[in-house]
Amino acid sequence: MALKFSVGAKATNSKADVLLVQKKLNESRQRFPSFGALQKKLSEDGISGTNTVNAIKLFQSKVLGFKYPDGKVDPNGKTWKKLNANIPSTAAITSGPLHSPVQPQYDNWIPHLVRNQSLTSSANPLLAPTPSDKAASSPNKQPSIQAFKQGDKRWGQSGLGNQSSKTIHGYGCALTCLAMATTYIGEKTAHWPESQTPEKMTPLVANSILKTSGAFSKGSYLLWIVGGAKALGMDGQDSGIRKKLSDQALTNINNVLGKGGLAMAHVDYKKDWVGDHWILITRKVSANEYKAIDPAYGKELSLYTTPDKSQSTQDHIVLYGRSTSMGEKTPEKISKYKVVRYVTLKSQ
Repeated sequence: MALKFSVGAKATNSKADVLLVQKKLNESRQRFPSFGALQKKLSEDGISGTNTVNAIKLFQSKVLGFKYPDGKVDPNGKTWKKLNANIPSTAAITSGPLHSPVQPQYDNWIPHLVRNQSLTSSANPLLAPTPSDKAASSPNKQPSIQAFKQGDKRWGQSGLGNQSSKTIHGYGCALTCLAMATTYIGEKTAHWPESQTPEKMTPLVANSILKTSGAFSKGSYLLWIVGGAKALGMDGQDSGIRKKLSDQALTNINNVLGKGGLAMAHVDYKKDWVGDHWILITRKVSANEYKAIDPAYGKELSLYTTPDKSQSTQDHIVLYGRSTSMGEKTPEKISKYKVVRYVTLKSQ
């Protein structure tokens, strides 16, 4: 749909354009839970009053991360593009070989990764979506994200990426984290099935989309996370492979969480600081505690800026699991979690 003139504060506000923006704002309450949780349904009356302007500002703040929302929607502007859920052109997605700020590490550690591939808009049929799991339960939980277990019988035994011998259950923690993130901040791209929506995303559908887009390396289950995030309608930034984290790491994670984004965390529990498993950090609840969803269990856990008293603090670790991270029955592996790498995720 096309917006002819600006809508909102100090705007042209033609009735047809205001009606269109009001309709898109109401639709966005479902597409963006961080916005919908705070925004009541607008009266679609074509009048750009206080309620409409405030709704635009809230959308700009919660969905786009604007520090100073102006309450105005301009044709072809960032706010309108987000509201209209524009699907990027093939050119916008396939701009040549995939590039990463940590390319040298990929070259050294994962020789056949997708660095030599391009995201493609192949029209191959994709798997139909399956019913999604219930969101992880937590008092006053924000954001509202579907919590998935990688071993779920609906997709656990499916082959991961381009290698059928490696299953989502056994190796799909990163894929499952991306699928969970998509239910909250993802957006439809040219690689998605026509009827697919972000809130109905599952690891099974995400796996098919990422295979079609070229985010998995050829003939392998290895996934380039930033490329996968792009195919699922998110912007991702990787902190680096086998690169010890600095003090800035936690600040970066806090910044993206504060703007409505998420962070995938690579956790080590084998004492080699390389990373053994991916989890999804969803929110900060205090100066010392963060909440995350672990795809190995499909449940929420707590991470802390300091470890259990029995463990020592390490300079390159920003968050730790504890023996109480999942309550009294915290699995031993979780109590040993140490965040050694992260990928920040935000809406495109």
